Amino acid sequence: MQAIERIDISNNWLTITFVVALVLLVVLKSLNKQKLYGYVGAYFQKGFIVNKVKEKTSFFTGFNLVLYVFSILVYAIFLTYLTPLFLPELTVDFNLFVKVLSIGFVYITLFMVLDMVFCNVLEVQNQLTYFVAAKIGYFYSAALIFFPFLIAVMYSFLSIYWLLGIFGILFVLGVVLTFANNKNLIISKLFYFILYLCALEIAPLLIIYKITV
Repeated sequence: MQAIERIDISNNWLTITFVVALVLLVVLKSLNKQKLYGYVGAYFQKGFIVNKVKEKTSFFTGFNLVLYVFSILVYAIFLTYLTPLFLPELTVDFNLFVKVLSIGFVYITLFMVLDMVFCNVLEVQNQLTYFVAAKIGYFYSAALIFFPFLIAVMYSFLSIYWLLGIFGILFVLGVVLTFANNKNLIISKLFYFILYLCALEIAPLLIIYKITV
């Protein structure tokens, strides 16, 4: 049986990045411990997302901004770690991480901005509030749950496929829960939902693709 070569990127920059992420978690806990725990358990309690919708909290709060930066950081490390699987000619180092982090930050930020802009222009924000909140909530929740697994794989002899499997499970679970918890909305507001998918999901991806490629 041929052994799977483990991609070793345990450099100083990676350790520092993990420390920064841990510091951000400490900040999140100090800002709002209950909300942090709520996001960690969002997959298992629908009520948390419902309460977030009712609160109508602005994205530009200290807690939300820190959680957003933390999530981007986690996903950037993951994508950097995956790079050799698809582009073996590239070397995983700090420069590559910075590129992935920058592209990821710009991509997701533009996507969220376009999401909000189109939602307001098309005047469907009231009909799709819970759907959008669930999508963002599971985005944060997946990052929080995925983080310890990311550390475990980076500093052990576990295969990268463990990360792929865990991320795949979290992603599929998030999609299933989002659609399952919004089935009444999808059925009763099918026109708005199709409009959302076309204008707020597909269109931003095409626009961002044209800008970045």
